[in-house]
Amino acid sequence: MAVVFPDPRRAVRDLLKGLLAARSEPYALGVTVSTKAPTSSSSLPFVQVKSDGRFRDSRLNGRATVRVLVYHRDEGLGEDLAALAEALLLESSSPQVRGFSPISGPLPTEDPDTGAPLSFFTITARLTPANL
Repeated sequence: MAVVFPDPRRAVRDLLKGLLAARSEPYALGVTVSTKAPTSSSSLPFVQVKSDGRFRDSRLNGRATVRVLVYHRDEGLGEDLAALAEALLLESSSPQVRGFSPISGPLPTEDPDTGAPLSFFTITARLTPANL
């Protein structure tokens, strides 16, 4: 039986969109969650979901390293939103993702191109296989 695994970027994006939309913290209100990088016209807060690679341990065990970048108006708000997003994901699952494990972060920094406040964290997503 052949199996495939979902795109981790889209799976995590879709899950995180729903999780953050249900939150009332002021720093999470109006957040955009995307797989694309923010543009100069993007509103803040903005969360970008990236994948650093997909791996298959065996036929039915897939995982991906996922990096979540949080852009906000200032360092404190970005750090708060990154911590919230990480905590929510670590306690969540979906039909595409069995669960998550922490790797690093949240880490505050600056966008290398714009100097804007940026926080990010990295997690492992355990992916759900689908039969072909």
